[in-house]
Amino acid sequence: MIHISDRVAITGCGGMLGAAVYEVFKDCCEVHPSDIDVNTPWLERLDVASAKDVRTYLDKLKPNYIIHLAALTDMEYCELHPSHAHATNTGGVENVAWYVREHNLPLVYISTAGVFDGRKDSYDETDVPNPLSAYGMSKYGGELVAKTVPKSIIIRAGWMMGGGPKKDKKFINKIIHQLRAGAREIAVVNDKFGTPCYTYDLARSVKYLLDHDAYGLYHGACEGGGSRVDVARFLLACLGVTRDVKLREVGSDFFAESYFATRPRSEQLVNIELKRLAPDLTRDWRVCLKDYIERYNWNLWDLDTSGMERSFYGNYFKIDKEHWLMRGRRMIVRDNLARYGSLGAKVLEFGCGSGIFVAELAEAGFESFGLDISADAVRYGELQGVRNLAVIEGHRIDFPDDTFDVALSLDVIEHLEHEEWALREIERVIKPGGLVVTMVPAYMFLWGVQDEVAHHYRRYTMHALVKKVRSSTSLTVVRKSYFNTFLFLPIALLRLVCRWFGIRGRESDFDLNSPLLNRILSAVFTAERKLLRRVCFPFGVSILAVFEKPAVAACDGSRAGAATDAGRTGGPRVA
Repeated sequence: MIHISDRVAITGCGGMLGAAVYEVFKDCCEVHPSDIDVNTPWLERLDVASAKDVRTYLDKLKPNYIIHLAALTDMEYCELHPSHAHATNTGGVENVAWYVREHNLPLVYISTAGVFDGRKDSYDETDVPNPLSAYGMSKYGGELVAKTVPKSIIIRAGWMMGGGPKKDKKFINKIIHQLRAGAREIAVVNDKFGTPCYTYDLARSVKYLLDHDAYGLYHGACEGGGSRVDVARFLLACLGVTRDVKLREVGSDFFAESYFATRPRSEQLVNIELKRLAPDLTRDWRVCLKDYIERYNWNLWDLDTSGMERSFYGNYFKIDKEHWLMRGRRMIVRDNLARYGSLGAKVLEFGCGSGIFVAELAEAGFESFGLDISADAVRYGELQGVRNLAVIEGHRIDFPDDTFDVALSLDVIEHLEHEEWALREIERVIKPGGLVVTMVPAYMFLWGVQDEVAHHYRRYTMHALVKKVRSSTSLTVVRKSYFNTFLFLPIALLRLVCRWFGIRGRESDFDLNSPLLNRILSAVFTAERKLLRRVCFPFGVSILAVFEKPAVAACDGSRAGAATDAGRTGGPRVA
C-alpha cells in the first residue's frame, strides 16, 4: 500500500499517460515526475537512456516506488533510429532496474500491444510476443529486463487515448486536428485492429496493482476492440459531426509513405489477469472514448493541421510581414548571412511558414528554398507568388546530401516532439563547411500563452540547445548568443504575472500591437540588433546559434584553409 510519505519516481511523466498517472498519485504520496522533455513546470529533467544521469537522479531521490513510463513512441522515428529506440526503450529499463534490484523496490513498466505480430485476432497474457518493428522490439526488450526484477508489474497498453488537446499525439487528436482544419472527408484505414487504452483508467490500474502488491504481467487496455474505422466512426458520433463528415475507408498502403514502420494487423488485447483481480478497473472503449471527449473542451473548429491554432494562424501571414519581432528576427539572420555567408549561396529555410523570408532572400540574390509541415502555409505562399516551397513529408528532407550552403531553422525545433531527426536531416543536406542558423525560445520559466497556442514542446537554455545539437549531429558552434535582451525584463515580468494570476488576456505574443507601439518596439529591437552584430548577449527571450558542418579535411588539416577556399568559391565563409 502506498502511503503519503512514500516517494514515487515517475519517469517519462511529460506525455499522455504521464499526465494521468501524475493526477492519480499526486495527492496520495510524494511524487517526483521527470521527463527528457520538461514541458510542464512540475517536471524534472531526466534522460533514461543515460545510465549516469539515472544513477545520479535515483541515488539523490531515494524513491520507494518507480513507475517507468519513459519511452520513444514515434514508430517511424524508432524505425529510422533503432539504436536510439533500443537505448531508450530497453536500455532505459536496464538503467532503472539496477536501483530497483539493489533496494528491492516495486517497478511498474508500461509495454505495448505492439510486441505481437498480429497473426491472431486478439491476444491475452499467455500469448508469446513476436514484434515486427524496431519500436515493438525495443519495448519487448524492456519487458524482458523488467521481468528480471522480483517486484515488477508489466502492463501492456493498447491504442492510447488521453492527455487532451495539448498532450494527445495519437489517433484521436489526429482525427480532431483534421476536423478543426475544416475537413469534410477523412481517410481512415480499415485493415488494422486493436483496443483503445484510456490513460485515466490505466493510471487507476497502476495505483491498484501497487497498492495490492500484485506483481506480474497484465494487459491494461479497454474492453472490446475493433478497427481504426470503428474508433473513428464512434468519435464522430461523440462529437456530433456524423452527418457533416464522411469517413473514407482505405488500406494501410494509403499512408505507407508517412507511416512506413510495420504494424501488426491486429493488436487487440484481452485483459484476463486484470479483470480477475478488479473487474471494474477496465471499461468498454466506447464508454471511455465518450468520457474522454466530454472531459475536455476540444474547441473543435479552432485548430489548423499545422499545429497552430486557427485564431493565431489566420493572422500569421500579415503578422510575419509587419510584426516588429518577426521583421527584426529576419534582419538578424540577414546580418549573420552577411557576416558568415556569401551572396548567391544556396539557402534552405526549414520551417518556412508561408515563405516570406524565402522570397526576401531570393530578392536579395540568394538561391532560396523553403520547407514547412503545413500544407496550408505552403499553398498560401505559392498563391502569393513565392517559389521553391514544399511540404515536409515524414521524417526526411527531400533533397540529396550536401545540397545547401546554409540552412535556417528559425523557431522550429521547439514544435517537434523529437528534434533529433530534424537536426540530423538539416546536417545531411548542407555541404561540408556549410552553416546552420538556429533560433529557439529561451528559458522554461518564460513559458506563456504563445508557447501553448503555437504548441511548443519546450523552451531552451543555451547549454541545452548546444548539447542537443552536439549529441545529434557533428555540427560545431560558430557563434552563440541570446537576443531580445533589451525587452527581457518587461517580458519576463509580464509572463510571470500572467502565470501567477491565471491571466490569459491575449491569444498570442504575436498579436499585432498598435502601429505606434509596433514602431517603438521595432526601434528598440533595431538598436539591440546593431549591437548584436558586435557582441553576444548572456541572456534574452530567445537564442541565436550558428553551427558549422565539418569541412572535408584539408591537406594541412587547417580550418582556416577550408574557410578560405569556401570564401573563394562562393560558399559560406567562417570568420
